Amino acid sequence: MTETEFRAEIAARGGEPYPVELAADYFKDSHTHDFTARGLVLDGEFTLSFAGAAHHLVAGADFELTAGIAHTERTGAAGARLLAARFTP
Repeated sequence: MTETEFRAEIAARGGEPYPVELAADYFKDSHTHDFTARGLVLDGEFTLSFAGAAHHLVAGADFELTAGIAHTERTGAAGARLLAARFTP
């Protein structure tokens, strides 16, 4: 997915994308959000792990994580730059 496509999708859903920069070798232990997270990896690599599976995402990959799903977040040696949006249930 391109950044333009992502921004258009988020706008169509009534959201506003915001930038997220994660440091090299970042790790956030298991947690949940009270919102649905939608994201697009712009640079680097980002791994979301949930429901017993790791989802390795690189530039151009997008994801949606439903509110309340326990997950971990990890970046690689170069960190990651994402665009993200939040949608409340």
